Amino acid sequence: MNNGEKDFESSGLRDMSRYWWYAWFTASMGQFVDAYDTLIIGAALLYLVPLMHLNDVQTGLLASSAFVGVAVGAPLFGRIADKVGRRFLYMFDLIFLVVFGFLSGTVNNFTELFITRLLVGIGVGGDYALSPIMISEYSPAKKRGFALASMNSFWGIGSIVGFLTAYGIAVTLHGAMAWRVMLASEAVWGLVVIGMRSRILESPRWAILKGEMGDEGRKKEGEEVVSKLAGGKAEISAGKAGKPTVMDLFSGKMWLVTLFVWVWWPVFDVAAYGSNLYTPYITQGLGLTSKADAFLASALYWVIAMFGYYTAAYLYDKGRKRMVVLGSLLMGVDMFAGLGVYEVLGYFPFPAVMALFSTYYYFMNFGPGPYTMTLAELWPTRVRGTAMGLAATFSRIGAAASTFVLPSVIHDIGFMGAFLLLGVAITFVGIWSLFLMPETAGLTQDQLEEILPGERKEGNKRWNLRS
Repeated sequence: MNNGEKDFESSGLRDMSRYWWYAWFTASMGQFVDAYDTLIIGAALLYLVPLMHLNDVQTGLLASSAFVGVAVGAPLFGRIADKVGRRFLYMFDLIFLVVFGFLSGTVNNFTELFITRLLVGIGVGGDYALSPIMISEYSPAKKRGFALASMNSFWGIGSIVGFLTAYGIAVTLHGAMAWRVMLASEAVWGLVVIGMRSRILESPRWAILKGEMGDEGRKKEGEEVVSKLAGGKAEISAGKAGKPTVMDLFSGKMWLVTLFVWVWWPVFDVAAYGSNLYTPYITQGLGLTSKADAFLASALYWVIAMFGYYTAAYLYDKGRKRMVVLGSLLMGVDMFAGLGVYEVLGYFPFPAVMALFSTYYYFMNFGPGPYTMTLAELWPTRVRGTAMGLAATFSRIGAAASTFVLPSVIHDIGFMGAFLLLGVAITFVGIWSLFLMPETAGLTQDQLEEILPGERKEGNKRWNLRS
């Protein structure tokens, strides 16, 4: 500690300024927009499939098109952010969503819709890399888990708003106008978020590292942001300065962390997006509801499951690993139970459907869901954008594969195949996490960059990569 400065890393939530909460909210809205985009195309597909006479392959391509865009946008925006800073790209990455989201509501055929959806995904991909980075670099070590886990709760809020919007449109509009308004509506949310982010300042940790490399202007900028976050001068852990290089992801034992993430995230997204996007499709396909009621039921699943996020926000700073492992394994148990019930009865009574999906989403939000944001803390500051961008690219492989394959799985072998696919994928996530996931709760950036490439000499088991 120098010159009587505060220790920013040990700050609690009550110590954080209003500006920190505003920055947290604007980053969280990136999750809201991503969820809204994902769920609104899932709702629109109920109209698009019969109106455009889509086959299973075309349905899968439309569902996964934005994910392909994310796979392009995330590493592109992330790499640039390591070189020129986070702020500018963070403000304007969602322009893609505004422009091409609106245009997706004006198209006339499958090809045009696929292209506009892919371009929407490029902007969403940029935000996938940048939003968790900003929160990770804005937050004190003591409460970084809360900040990132609670940020992910906006995915649930976006899901609920998306389904309720689809419900409102379904009961007021019909035919082509319904899906056009659904898809174009996401442009409105993109504009709202861009406007809010105009007040956001540069990442203090990135700016301070640039200052250590000789850029005095950036150093001063970083110190000013820290002062605004902490409500006064404070000391912050920024990590090691240096030129960002992809090889940083494989130095020492860091390759184990990279391997863990590059396998963990795509397999998790098989289980997450395969269920999220097709919830109305599966619900209606089970013969329970109309389109409008399918949207309303899907929103209700998420209202119940929102409590999982708040459990995670409360507990994540006490340890991430046990929550990810437990949540994943219980999601698997839930899907296998659903498989058993469906195989025995041959159908699902509505209360059983509610219990199945509400339980599944609760434990997703309790453990592995928030960890998709918390992954941002694993990387050195100097290369965090590149690392998070590449990780998001691998994640979209799983998301795209799941959303492309699931309609064919349901068509060929029925809903039992869907339950089996989701159950096997998420059970693997739990087992993979048990053996390779590092525990990072409460560690500063300097500690993370010392520990993750190897092991801390003091022998604290929590800091051992395999603990």
